[in-house]
Amino acid sequence: MIDESGQEECVAQRVIECAIELQDNPESGFQELGLSLDIIQSLLANGRSFAYNQHWLTAADRAFAPGTVKLGRSEDRLVIFADLHGTQINTKSFPFNFPAFQENDVFEIFLHGIGSTVYYEFHITPSNSVMQLRFPLERPEDDPFEPYRVSECLLNSRTRIGAKGWQVAVILPLPPLSNSLLFPENWALSFGRYDYPEGNSKPVISSTSPHTIRQFHRRMEWPLIDLKDLPHLHF
Repeated sequence: MIDESGQEECVAQRVIECAIELQDNPESGFQELGLSLDIIQSLLANGRSFAYNQHWLTAADRAFAPGTVKLGRSEDRLVIFADLHGTQINTKSFPFNFPAFQENDVFEIFLHGIGSTVYYEFHITPSNSVMQLRFPLERPEDDPFEPYRVSECLLNSRTRIGAKGWQVAVILPLPPLSNSLLFPENWALSFGRYDYPEGNSKPVISSTSPHTIRQFHRRMEWPLIDLKDLPHLHF
């Protein structure tokens, strides 16, 4: 029999193990399912498509590089494939939950289950370093992000760097992201990107949402998806 203090120690240890597992091997879910980037890309050939843009600008930045995201589902998991163009990709690795976006290329996922009181933000770098954040809906815009890091393993990801850019595939279980009793069928989501091309001291920022100002957390501008409308993948 384990007393309450013992239970807390077990939970704390599991969180530590989970964070280490995700940091050291965020591809573990792909390996267990026998999935590769090419398989995910093929499965999502007819997935819902999102294109990157810079709607808040009258004309796109000259250094803007295009990209697309494809989306599907497998049971209660979102399956995501992003193809991000670029000429110089930073391969530096970072510790788990490190804010790499401040200096490095990053693919971002924003996700809110309708009816839930929280939403999530995920960062993945070309080297497959991951940061996870969970925010309350009423979070002030100028509130620092540090207290909102999430240590539990919430996703699996795999990345690949090529001559014309980089790609990322993500398997994201949805039930852990909803803090309501009923699992939502409708979700608001958006994909962001930080790109640091050669010669630019500041990142080129883009989004798949029609943001009227450069603020990715404007949830009223995120597209809504119904899970039933997404292509169902079998693996």
